[in-house]
Amino acid sequence: MRPTVTRRDFIAIAGTVAIGTGTVSADDGDDEPVTFATYNVVDLRTEQVQSSSDEQAAAAARVIQEIRPDVLVLNELTNNRQASRVKDVPSSPSNARAFVENYLSVPQRSDLRGIEYPQTVMPTTNTGVASGLDLDNNDTVDETPGDRTYGNDAYGFGEFPGKYGLAILSRFPIRRDAIRTFRKFLWKDMPDNLLPRDPSTENYLSAAEAEEFRLSSKTHIDVPIEIGDEVVHALAAHPTPPVFDGEGNFNGKRNHDEIRLLADYVAGADYIYDDSGKQGGLDDDSYVLMGDMNAAPGDAETLNAATEYFVENDAFVATPFPTSPGGAAKNGSRSRFWTAEFESQVDYVLPSPDLGRDQSSVVWPSAATTERGLLDAVRTASDHRFVWANVPIEREDADDDPERDDGDDENEDGDDTDDGDEDDEEREEDEEEAEDERDNEKDDGDEEDGTDSDD
Repeated sequence: MRPTVTRRDFIAIAGTVAIGTGTVSADDGDDEPVTFATYNVVDLRTEQVQSSSDEQAAAAARVIQEIRPDVLVLNELTNNRQASRVKDVPSSPSNARAFVENYLSVPQRSDLRGIEYPQTVMPTTNTGVASGLDLDNNDTVDETPGDRTYGNDAYGFGEFPGKYGLAILSRFPIRRDAIRTFRKFLWKDMPDNLLPRDPSTENYLSAAEAEEFRLSSKTHIDVPIEIGDEVVHALAAHPTPPVFDGEGNFNGKRNHDEIRLLADYVAGADYIYDDSGKQGGLDDDSYVLMGDMNAAPGDAETLNAATEYFVENDAFVATPFPTSPGGAAKNGSRSRFWTAEFESQVDYVLPSPDLGRDQSSVVWPSAATTERGLLDAVRTASDHRFVWANVPIEREDADDDPERDDGDDENEDGDDTDDGDEDDEEREEDEEEAEDERDNEKDDGDEEDGTDSDD
């Protein structure tokens, strides 16, 4: 059934400004482009998405249903499989799958339709994973989850494993055997890195700590997606915020190098290796980078990483920046480009230049366009705003029939099309076993203390 309000109708109703930069129009019927989007849903927890009555989760789903993206990156969705190791929460289904089933597939207004995402990926994250290092230099290594001091000594800040995770949702098939993650890439292995080593600053890494410290504060991931006859790589990350770190700017420098890793990856840098040990960056393929990068153009704390690696980098289509009437109404010098209530432009959808971009926008209606209650939903869902871009790719329409996208069918390879959670879990268990073996060797056979050393 045709929805009462289409995506183009929504643009007109909500006043969302769409910037055209490509050659294909969303009005061209069969040539309708593929919509890529990113949304930081701000610490959306397991207990929220595993139920079906949470106000924040419902509001976020409503915003997503207004645009109906084909490929969506969610930031700050708890990885419940990791969290379940230290908290009394279910480990299955994944929170990504639960959010789809309990909220996205359910119409959040009578004039909206649910969206089925038959493919979801929820990679393991470094947030809340104990490092075994005294990273905050308080002379204590905290390996007991539950508080800020534990988070300070984790590879990425989080009071428990899996907090602030990320997920990729797709209406198109994913090549799961070709997914690459870079969670364990060591910061020291980036040439000319900015790794802080000055002991006179509040936060720095000793020589021993630098040998073990990971660059990615969550994870960096490459998810190849089959769209028509093309394979497009969905690249996602969520670099650390460049704050909470003292005069040494530890987090700002880490953010800079996390963003640089993405730019180096699409440039095919040889020094990069993934978690399976495969060396090298991306081949000459198409891609779309998505996520909350915690960096704005001209941001001094991140050493201007967004400008250098996104805006001035020919490897990404970044400008003109998407805008919103709600941001423009704030009357700041750059407020029309803001993607968050904290007055910054930090969320991006950046296609490769061979793909180009048709339209792009930030979903932030002005107070004058609230007859449908969208502004209330936007505010309830997150302090970030939903950012999307139409990318002109020849496509076969993604199946939007809930009866076929319920996860019970099998694809051509005989694999469950639900979300690959079982495959992901097996891969995580293999990683843990290998890590445990290395830890046992390092610890000279000492017994485990009941906490995972990695995931």
